[in-house]
Amino acid sequence: MTGRVPRLPLVLLLVEYRSWCTAPNDAVTGNLMRKLLKFGHSMTAITFLGSVVVLWVFHHYLPQPAEALEIYVAERQVMERVATLVMMPSLLLTLLFGLASFAVVPGYHGAPWAWAKLVTTVLMLEGSLLGIQSPIKREAELASAALIDVSLVGELALKLEAERGSLVIIGLVATANVALGVWRPKFRSRTKLAS
Repeated sequence: MTGRVPRLPLVLLLVEYRSWCTAPNDAVTGNLMRKLLKFGHSMTAITFLGSVVVLWVFHHYLPQPAEALEIYVAERQVMERVATLVMMPSLLLTLLFGLASFAVVPGYHGAPWAWAKLVTTVLMLEGSLLGIQSPIKREAELASAALIDVSLVGELALKLEAERGSLVIIGLVATANVALGVWRPKFRSRTKLAS
């Protein structure tokens, strides 16, 4: 005995799916594409900011290398992995999702807030590479070498304040980037305001 599947709910489901995927003007790059790009951009931005916070917390709980070298080395290796495997890929994916959104959504082309987000993302990329990932990677390598050659212990933890400062600055720029996307301020020139 075979039961007949009612077709009306299936047709309604397809009609609803079509209206969800397309914009009111039936554009090819409709709501589904915009939502997927926004979701990807938001998730990778959350991951990036979360990894910056994790690195900042690790920094504050680093022991003095002379007192607990093995723990210092282990924490530095974890920090290097977080920076390399989580922070930088999530930032690159955030940039790619943002660029794709910028290309797909015509309303973003002339929006000053979208251009400001692009500029702050490029600043985050450069700052993260030079101010966070590279120093953390160098310190992890030096810490591992200090396990073999104890004379290197004196060269460890010399730039902790600079690393923490970079984390705070990049975290603030990332927060400003998120704020631009949420509130989408309208930047006006001073000549328009005066008239």
